[in-house]
Amino acid sequence: MRNAIRLLTTLLGIVLATPAMALDARFAGFGTASLSCFGSEAADFVNNDQPEGPGRTRDCDSGLDSMLGVQLDVDLSETFDAGVQLLAERNVEGDFDPRVSVAQLRWHPSATTTVRVGRMPSASFLHAEDRRVRYALPWVRPPLEVYGMLPVFVQDGVDVLHVSPFGTWTGEWHLGVAQSDFEYPVPSIGDTGEVESEAVFGHLLLRRGGTQFKAGYAFGNMTVRQAQLDAFHDLLNSLGPVGQEIADDMSVKDVRTHLLTFGASHERNDWLLMGEFGYRAIERGLRDQFGAYVTVGRRFGPWMPYFTLGRRWTHGDDTDSRAAMFGPQIEAAVEGFLATSKWDSKSLSLGLSRELGRQATLKFQADWVKPDDDSWGLLTNHGPDYDFAHPDSDWLFTLSLDFVF
Repeated sequence: MRNAIRLLTTLLGIVLATPAMALDARFAGFGTASLSCFGSEAADFVNNDQPEGPGRTRDCDSGLDSMLGVQLDVDLSETFDAGVQLLAERNVEGDFDPRVSVAQLRWHPSATTTVRVGRMPSASFLHAEDRRVRYALPWVRPPLEVYGMLPVFVQDGVDVLHVSPFGTWTGEWHLGVAQSDFEYPVPSIGDTGEVESEAVFGHLLLRRGGTQFKAGYAFGNMTVRQAQLDAFHDLLNSLGPVGQEIADDMSVKDVRTHLLTFGASHERNDWLLMGEFGYRAIERGLRDQFGAYVTVGRRFGPWMPYFTLGRRWTHGDDTDSRAAMFGPQIEAAVEGFLATSKWDSKSLSLGLSRELGRQATLKFQADWVKPDDDSWGLLTNHGPDYDFAHPDSDWLFTLSLDFVF
């Protein structure tokens, strides 16, 4: 699929560079300039796959939410069009090198149906497809309690969107098959891991006036590769039949995954009410993830104060009784693996946005973040003084300017 994305991007570039072809092309862009300060000295606050952020690494950081994206859409015929989007934001390597975030060919067999082939945003949540266009969002960033459950932003595949009436509602079906290959940071050892996943998905979005509901389900397989993780499983496999059973139960190779999502939003008389829930299950060793948030906002002309309550909780085993037979070191290693996905946390966000004309919004947001006891929370780059048993609460302050052009 990666080769197909490169081919699609190359072909589109050739088409655009051909003077003889009269094409209707549209160029647009978006971005965010921000500064965030986090009070913790024991861990960093990051946005999904970033290796570092404000907190332990540095008190204040301009790279947590800052980004710049440009997109070119071209009408190839009455029924075909294509689009390419380049995005520069802090990535897993810690740099801002531009990368292709959209590269797709779109076919419109009818006014109500669209077929897309190529690279596209993951679409599990209400703001999944525009989560990087922060100008379109009420927050400084989407609540990580839900949007962080699926750390990959893009996927390569084929999907179909079909719009049809549901009584007084307008419904949009979204069905597809996709794969995602991405890296994730392991800051504690200065390494990265690789994730390969494939999934089929289906979503239904219902709209009427200022109200919308969305529900979705995705089912697939996932494989995780990381040197330290592979060495841990090799050690278990060397311990005989019982060790091999434990290794199999904790395997992260070709494991089945499930993602179930629900969301709703309502805007009326200058009020905004929005909430989402997600459940992600990875069969075998990793813990099941649950996430939810609710946002309430009120517009006063160009101003909108808002608050968000967020919660992430997990469910799974804390230990494996079979590991005790191999001694305390193996037992501790097994418990350490089972704890790697304990991301239980809660947050309260207080924000204020100010529209600056039709193309920019200034936002200030204060986030109170509290990992649960015996949890890593939604933080990373934990230092030796991070109190896993009883983590402290801390405040994150962010000032951002979101814009489109």
